[in-house]
Amino acid sequence: MENGKLKFGISLYSFSDSFYTRELDIEGCIRRAKELGYTGVTLVAAQSAREYPFISDEWLYRLRDIMEKYEMEPVCWEGYLDIGMRSDRDMNQEELAEYTRNDIVYAKKAGFPMMKTQHSITPQNFEAMLPFCEKMDIKLNIEMHYPHHPHVPVWLEYFKIMEKSGGYLGACPDLSIFQKYPHQLHIDQAVEAGFREDKLEAVLSMIRNKKPMEEAEALGLNDVEKRFTDEFYHKFSNPSDIKELAPLLKYAQMLHGKFYYLGEDEYDPCIPYEEIMPILKTEQYGGYLIAEYEGHHFSIRENESQQLERYSKMTKKLYENA
Repeated sequence: MENGKLKFGISLYSFSDSFYTRELDIEGCIRRAKELGYTGVTLVAAQSAREYPFISDEWLYRLRDIMEKYEMEPVCWEGYLDIGMRSDRDMNQEELAEYTRNDIVYAKKAGFPMMKTQHSITPQNFEAMLPFCEKMDIKLNIEMHYPHHPHVPVWLEYFKIMEKSGGYLGACPDLSIFQKYPHQLHIDQAVEAGFREDKLEAVLSMIRNKKPMEEAEALGLNDVEKRFTDEFYHKFSNPSDIKELAPLLKYAQMLHGKFYYLGEDEYDPCIPYEEIMPILKTEQYGGYLIAEYEGHHFSIRENESQQLERYSKMTKKLYENA
């Protein structure tokens, strides 16, 4: 990724609640993104297009026209490798390669310069995509998502392939790999399920102080508390080191700015944006930070637009003041 100034985009996946309830259609999501101050858009094709995985030119060209209407930059077409699409067996590698090529074509027709896939593509298929990416002039990246991190063996293979691709093959680090603490909506779920206040605070304190899970298990927890403690520890007690972000940026075609909940203070206690944003500025990362709100997985009571506005204010302020 060329050095420069960070750009701020949004994944339409962030509007999942509004899209599911039909409050917003695709055009409405893009219009709302524009109103919130974002300049670029990604979308999850399997969610956004009812015709997926076989999408008509009419749908793709209409999407392109909507983006132009609101002067929003198409950042990335996010494909989906559903290995369980068939009822009789898993998809084989050639079938997965075919669906990847299809998504690359869709990205091109809709005006997107890159396409995102998942690590299920395998290193062999990923490398085999290079000639087609060159022919279509479309970049292809793989999302690095929790529980993966830069030292997972398969990712070491991916990096070697990326380095030989002339910039066509890259990564999309999801910033959840740096998440170090449960977010508020997850904590609220635990309370509503019956996690006793004193026990919950003790467990959270142990996570903050990096105490082993065995100490938490010795607190005399009930079954509900054990389940949430297990969830908290397995997802948030062993994040990637923030020092690993800067070396990742040379592979990053974009970044997924994951977040779950921001309060009125516009601060995220879970993912260390106060450390992330200065690194992006110091390294002069010139790609897109894509806001990806996923609080809807835990609560539908939150206002998506309010959350996305807070995220925009938080990230821009931390970047400008770095």
